[in-house]
Amino acid sequence: MFGNNKINRINEDIQREISALLRSIKDPRVNRQGMISVTAVDTTTDLRQAKVYISVYEPQSEKELLKGLKSASGFLRREIGKALSLRYTPELQFEIDSSIERGSRINSILTDLAVQHSDEGDDSLDAEPPSVLLDLSHTAQWLETRDSFLILTHRRPDGDTLGCAGALAQGLREYGKTAYVLSNPETTPRYMSFVEEYHAPDAFVAENTIAVDTATYDLLPKSSRELEGRVSLCIDHHSTNSKYAEHLCLDCERASCGEVIYDILMELSGGISPRTAECLYAAVATDTGCFVYANTTANSLLVASFLVEAGAPQKDLNKVLFRTKSRSRIKIEGMIYSGLEFHFDGKVAVSVITRKMMEEADATEDDVDDISSLPCAIEGVRVGVTIRELTSEEDCKVSVRTLPGVDSSAVAALFGGGGHTLAAGFSIKSTATAVKESLIEVLPDFFE
Repeated sequence: MFGNNKINRINEDIQREISALLRSIKDPRVNRQGMISVTAVDTTTDLRQAKVYISVYEPQSEKELLKGLKSASGFLRREIGKALSLRYTPELQFEIDSSIERGSRINSILTDLAVQHSDEGDDSLDAEPPSVLLDLSHTAQWLETRDSFLILTHRRPDGDTLGCAGALAQGLREYGKTAYVLSNPETTPRYMSFVEEYHAPDAFVAENTIAVDTATYDLLPKSSRELEGRVSLCIDHHSTNSKYAEHLCLDCERASCGEVIYDILMELSGGISPRTAECLYAAVATDTGCFVYANTTANSLLVASFLVEAGAPQKDLNKVLFRTKSRSRIKIEGMIYSGLEFHFDGKVAVSVITRKMMEEADATEDDVDDISSLPCAIEGVRVGVTIRELTSEEDCKVSVRTLPGVDSSAVAALFGGGGHTLAAGFSIKSTATAVKESLIEVLPDFFE
């Protein structure tokens, strides 16, 4: 077995790795607790178990923190194994460090961590200050006092981000501003009509950039990447927003970003045109599943009624967006239903969409729009997971849909993703089988 010096070195290595890895965990149960310090690690001589002692600066909920760390333990263990090349990577058990001796070391540990991050070239120390938060009224004032806008949408754009972009561009133009939407190469034909007429010409140079319905900078398409650090304003409704923009208008109580854009435009000009209403209806309706998803609120329905009154052609939009399916869509749905896997007494349903399935169904991106809602619609299912292969068998997009009581965003955060409480997702470089196994391993923690 190992001598004390060897175990001490392993303890120090594990402590260092976990300290670095904690910064990448986006689970709100972990990252909302303030700065977390790993004060000590005690590993058994057979490397089977490692107790990890945690101290939290200004803790708010130690119980929830420990649940979050327990859920992340599989991820942490795998990353530690890769980094340290141990014969056996120990199981991690997290405990709150309440000892007086260790408590007295917190300040020095925090200082050491800051120095360590600096030595490692941690970008977080050099990052831009957090966003200036704006309410609806001040966001309208911000728009009123500026001009020359370029509006950004997120990768694999849905109806909310594209409807918001089209509506904001139209509303700003009607107010006398210059506004364009940056062309998103992943826009599908289903949603192209909401943005195509607003696409920016190649020679356009914006003075202000606005991201809509985009929680993190990494979600912007590659065509926007040169704008890093120069997003002037973000308008969003995701609780996982990373505050990457200079200014942020965030309302997490809204089911869709379209509801936020509606209020801003009403603050700005006191009314909207039929074209703006059409774009906003698409935004609100798609993010609520035509007002049947659990995230639908009274405000969603109220805004929708205002949009219809303002001229949104809801009958035509509902037909195109929700009641028309291609033959390829029918084929791919059939493949999904026939291949569904159920776990934990039917509480979890997992579907996998392979590249081969897409080819056999001759399916496009339009054909799989919102297809992740299918598993969670099955009776008894509380968590619906859709794993889709993208450019290769080791490149997957994962969507998590849940019923109230299970936090989708917390599940997705374990794998570097995010979203809403009932709908979230992440992208990962791994096989569908490996992703499925990892999810099945951690999901029981979210049913407690």
